[in-house]
Parts: sequence; structure tokens; C-alpha cells
Amino acid sequence: MFGLLIGTAVWAQRPAIQERAAEQIAFLLEEKKNRTPVQHKIGSGLLLRVKQARGDLPRSVLPRFRTGLEALDEAAVLVDIEAEDVATVAGRIEALGGHVWNAHPRFHALRASLALDRIEELASLPELRLIRQADRMITRGVTRTEGDVAHGTDTARTQFGVDGSGVQVGAMSDSVDALEDLLGTDLPAEVTVLEGQSGNPGTSEGTALLEIIHDMAPGADLFFATGAGGQAQMAQNILDLAAAGCDVIVDDVGYFGEPVFQDGVIAQAVDSVFLQGVVYFSAAGNAGNLNDGESGVWEGDYVATTLPTPLNGAGVSAHDFGGGTNFNTVRMDSPFFYTLQWADPQGQSANDYDLFLLDAAMENVLAGSTGTQNGTQNPFEIIDTTQTDDTNAHLVVVQVSGESRFLHLNTHRGRLTTGTDGQIFGHPAAVGALAVAAVQVQTAGGGQFTGGAANPVEPFSSDGPRRIFFNPDGSPIGDPARGDLEGILRQKPDVAAADGVMTSTPGFNPFFGTSASAPHGAGIAALFAELFPSIPVGEQIDIFRSSALDIEEPGFDRDSGGGIMMGDLSLGTPIFVDGFESGDTSAWTK
Repeated sequence: MFGLLIGTAVWAQRPAIQERAAEQIAFLLEEKKNRTPVQHKIGSGLLLRVKQARGDLPRSVLPRFRTGLEALDEAAVLVDIEAEDVATVAGRIEALGGHVWNAHPRFHALRASLALDRIEELASLPELRLIRQADRMITRGVTRTEGDVAHGTDTARTQFGVDGSGVQVGAMSDSVDALEDLLGTDLPAEVTVLEGQSGNPGTSEGTALLEIIHDMAPGADLFFATGAGGQAQMAQNILDLAAAGCDVIVDDVGYFGEPVFQDGVIAQAVDSVFLQGVVYFSAAGNAGNLNDGESGVWEGDYVATTLPTPLNGAGVSAHDFGGGTNFNTVRMDSPFFYTLQWADPQGQSANDYDLFLLDAAMENVLAGSTGTQNGTQNPFEIIDTTQTDDTNAHLVVVQVSGESRFLHLNTHRGRLTTGTDGQIFGHPAAVGALAVAAVQVQTAGGGQFTGGAANPVEPFSSDGPRRIFFNPDGSPIGDPARGDLEGILRQKPDVAAADGVMTSTPGFNPFFGTSASAPHGAGIAALFAELFPSIPVGEQIDIFRSSALDIEEPGFDRDSGGGIMMGDLSLGTPIFVDGFESGDTSAWTK
């Protein structure tokens, strides 16, 4: 299907799944088998938390099992809902004593709070398709910018006489709490925040993004909208920033539940504004890359292997990660979640996979995700690991029913013993997005980046490529008559830029991560847009890639894309302007 690169693994002297753990997996699979039609509409983790609160998950059978939701406020559980009729579901939530935070009929989505003991009652509505624990947003940060010099934008402003004037740049992050403290100093006197979309209170990472853009393009008008509130809210805010007139948009956020093998609502919004002429930058992510031995992802075709008694012969199998090994060891804990996705279209998965986390001795199930996939659900499983350290625990992928599919197992900043490339997913992988990798600004030595081995990407910078098997409507990319998922390979990331820079925003001094890199790209794009206001967005993206300073592998590579964006190189690229309509045949301009 696709060529994959797999990290070094040591198979000898590794533990095996013990019968006790197999019995616990069997118990959880039996619980899943006995769910009611209403319960099948509830996300696995949320449903198990409901049952746990009722005492339906006996500690004697599952002594170390956790849902990851034990710390939730049972009176107000934050949930994401997919609904055929958003208004009807919203009304029912209010009637049950809950609160609707946002509702988007366009995306068939709501975010709400509801008491834990009312979840099943709400799920009984025919208009409700799915209810699950709210998807968490993650920013790409690791808590005058040096990037201005390193990217050559200080000299580009002087050389080309531009500062971003007349260009509107929108930023999306968690919040802008510290914004007012910096207006008129490290920021312009005015920044437009979309109504109700400040994201406050938060970490104020959005303020740090705006600072970087302003340092590089001090004449640009700045806008902000939060990326928080769920996938549908973020998608709407992207559309609203474009409607407000933004020529360039940059974000540093992502959602764990964004589809891997198909463009979700955020990626579709990115492509929509791209078609309107907006240049869109997105942080590639800080989840590691294979070349630096920091892979936390595994991608590849499902290969069946056996499980011990009582699962052996029970019609289920486990994925073989190589050499007959039916587990993948977490060598560094994830601070967030473990997720599993596979190549089925959203809302149409009839191939049922589950994900389990076993302790280091392989004797107990620590956590599991056992969602139902019977033809109308998403190909998605998630384990919440935010409250514990799971270093040396083991992930097991179980196929309950259906056909073998291409898998994507992700530890989201954790590290796996057996890893592959392909960490970038979601909207940074959209056709209309420039995904930005991170390069430590200190490697420029106080001057400009020079390229080559002197300026490698950060070890935590997420790598590509991204494999896509379905169109946004769920139709396969390939020949359905052959039953073959042909798919396409998107070369990601697109470019790289500086991180590790200083800002005046509290908590971001210095500012590490691809969150810091993405706004450097946006700043360069603002200068470019002032100098070349009529260049189509597709050509702009090609210029930014082709004029980048090559690093890592020669040419375009899965860690840095085209290389480091440079202001002087981007703005100095010869631009062909036909001018035929006006009769002007002077073909080349700078």
C-alpha cells in the first residue's frame, strides 16, 4: 500500500500477555457485546464511567482498571455530541438540567455539559447520533523575536520596503489573556478579537503568537479567535476570520479526535478559506519524529496474531507489531491520550477494533477503549492517560470483527518501542494548510539560518507524511470495484521555522515548539502579501516551499518539508505576472 519506515525493535526477552489480563479483556468485550442500542451511541470511556459510577464494573474482576474520567465533576460532564437535529438535542439538554456551550447545525455538532446520570437518557433521543467525552484541544507550544533575524525578515523589510501594511493576519490559539498588557508596546495599539472568542481564561498562548507576527510584520492588522470549544467551533472560527478579511491565518492547536485518514471539519474549513485566497499556516505538532528516535506513532496494515486463553479461539485477534509480538511498549508516557484510528470513513465504520493498555507485567488491564463500530460510528478509540504515568505499559490492538484495515496508533507525545513515521494528522495535513516544523533558533548563532546540518529540526517536531484514504464525503480514494483503498500521500510538513524565541507574554519566555514556528511563517507571508498582493494562494504556497532553505535530507523531506522559510528568499523569488489584460508584457517583477 505505502512504504513504511519502522523504528528498531528488540523482540527477545519481552513479556507475554498473561492469562489474567486476557480474562479481563474478555470481560470487557462481553460487556460491550451486551450493550443496549442506546449505549452503543455513547463513547466507550464515557459509558464505562457511567457504569463505574453505578457499580457495574466490579473491582474484583478489574482491580487496576480506570476509565480516565474518575476526576470528572459528575454534575457537569463536558461532552461533544453529533446530532441529526441539533435544535432538538439542544432543547433536551436544557430540559435535563444541562448547558449548551455551542451548537453548530452546519456541522451537526454541539458541545454541552450534563450530569453523568443523565447521559443515557439523552442518548435515547433518536436525533442523537453520538455522545462522548469532549475532545480536548492541544496547543503546540512547550512552555523583538530572534526569529526576525534568523529568518532574514529584518533585512527583507528594508530591502523590499514592506512591513505588512494593508495585510490582515488572524491567529488562533487557546486565549489572549495578556493581550491588553502588551497593546501599544509589543503589539499594535489595536488587535481585533472576534466577539466571544477570546478563549479567556487560558495560557495566553495566542498573545505570544501575535507578538511574533507583529515583530516580523509590524504594519499588519492583527486578529484573533480561539481554537477552543471543540472541532466545530474551531472550524467556524476559521471561516469567521476569513469573513472578517484575514489574508493570512495561523493556528497552533489541534484535537486528538481529528480524523487521520480523511479531512474532518477543521481541515475542510482550512481548504474552504484556501479557496477564498487565504494563506493558512498550522503548527505541525510536537509529538516526535522517527529520524530522531522519538516516534510515538505506529502506522501500517493490520496483521492478525493470536491472544492467550480465553481469547484464543474466541473469534478475536490482536495486531502483530512484528515478530509475532501482539503489543507495543510505551517507553515514555504520554501526557494526554492514546488513540487508535483505522482506514474506514467517518460515521461508516463496520470494522470493529478495540484498544487496551496493560501493566508492565502484562497481568492487568489498566485501561481500555471498546467503542462499537457496526456501520454508523467513527473508526476511533481513545484511552485517557492524563492522570497516570504509563511508562513501560503495553498497548494491545484487538480486532473484534470485520476486515483488516490500515491502522494509526498514536501516543501523542509519548514514545513507542516500535514506531513509524506519519505523526502529522488532522488539519495541518490539509491540502490548503502549510504545516510548519520547528528548528531551534539558537542554531542560527544570533544571525541568519544557514541551512544544512547546522539547522536540524527539533527532535520533538512531528513528521509526515500523511496518508489519506477517503474524500471528505467518505467516498474512497481508489477503485471501489476492486475493493482497494488506493489512497494518496500528502507530503507533510511543508516548511520549517524558528522556535525557542523570547516573547514578553508571561509563560512564553522562551517560547518553544511548533506553536512558535507557525507564526514566523505567517509573518513572512504577511510581508509577501504586501509586496505581491495579486499572487494566487496556490502559487504563494509553492514559492514558500521552493524558496525555503534546505535542511535535513536533500530536497523535500518528511521532517522539514522544503526547509526553513526565509523572508529574503521568499520575497526575492522572481514572480511571473502576465499582465496581458492591461497590455503590459513586462513579464518579470520583483
